[in-house]
Amino acid sequence: MTKVNYAAMSDQELKRYILTHRDDQEAFHVYMDRRRSRPCETAINFDDLDWENKIVSVIQAQLNSH
Repeated sequence: MTKVNYAAMSDQELKRYILTHRDDQEAFHVYMDRRRSRPCETAINFDDLDWENKIVSVIQAQLNSH
């Protein structure tokens, strides 16, 4: 059997692969390692009067990146 090259896959490709190969634990761990390695970019201070607009902005950015 050919070894799958997870590193060559984009995040979206790897996610699709995991959804179709649910028994591939290695792929799942690679995907989760990638997710955990990213810095948490969003920190909302709910005392900020503009917090709602900031959340909407973050959601829009994530939707546009996928």
